[in-house]
Amino acid sequence: MGNLVKAGTYTKKGSGETKQMLKCKVCGSRFSETHNTLFAGIHYSDDTIVSIIKCIAEGNGIRATSRILDLSKDRVNHIALIAGRHAEMMLSNLLRSLHLNECQLDELWSFVRKKKLLTRKSSKPNMDKHGYGRH
Repeated sequence: MGNLVKAGTYTKKGSGETKQMLKCKVCGSRFSETHNTLFAGIHYSDDTIVSIIKCIAEGNGIRATSRILDLSKDRVNHIALIAGRHAEMMLSNLLRSLHLNECQLDELWSFVRKKKLLTRKSSKPNMDKHGYGRH
């Protein structure tokens, strides 16, 4: 862990999970192992949070996810929003740290455009020339 050492544990409210506290050898500050992660400050178990994200990633809506997991739709929505913000921040940081030349950037955008076209084509229903579904 380098500059970090274990500094005790705490019990997460709501889920009762035990989490590790860490201490920085350089500045002396203590923080939770979940600090600055999606799991920080959410009072559901890590497994429940992962289940919510998996359900939504599979195409289920907020209401369907709340019914499947027997959770409040408001809480599912709250966790989905936090997960979205966290993913946006992580991707932004990752993309910012890429040092690409013009040719590499052009290839990246070509890949993204091609992926969008393929996604659009595969999402269209199988129709004949009159707009009726084929069997």
